[in-house]
Amino acid sequence: ERIYWNRTPEKAADLAKEFGGVVASTLDNDPDNKDSLGAILAANKGSIQTVISTIPKTAKFTLPEWMLEDTSSLPVVLDVNYKPYNTPLLLQVVEKGCDVVRGSEMLWEQGVGQFELWTGRKAPYGVMKKVVLDNCLPKEGEEE
Repeated sequence: ERIYWNRTPEKAADLAKEFGGVVASTLDNDPDNKDSLGAILAANKGSIQTVISTIPKTAKFTLPEWMLEDTSSLPVVLDVNYKPYNTPLLLQVVEKGCDVVRGSEMLWEQGVGQFELWTGRKAPYGVMKKVVLDNCLPKEGEEE
């Protein structure tokens, strides 16, 4: 079952209505709060498989540690931020061993798809990837 959490609860409710699933009111693992992520997972005997974050770096968001304790079942994390290349979330989950999809990957894949859709030609994948990474990877001496 899909479980949505958003800093704006109404947006999470909109996603659940549109795509199916339930809304977690908090990311806590609180068995006394049936709407907490931990309680919803326990009730459904579920696990976190994918985390999609659209939260800006300035929010300094990281996942609650309990979500990363079971190293046999770590989620795949997509952080749509493409600049900076590393966010607090990505640094945390890479250190824990999660597979990640960076926003820069999403950006060049979108560009490839759009190029091919608009032109009807095969996109220059390597060139597009290089341009994105040249603009997203931190430069030496540059603060992320």
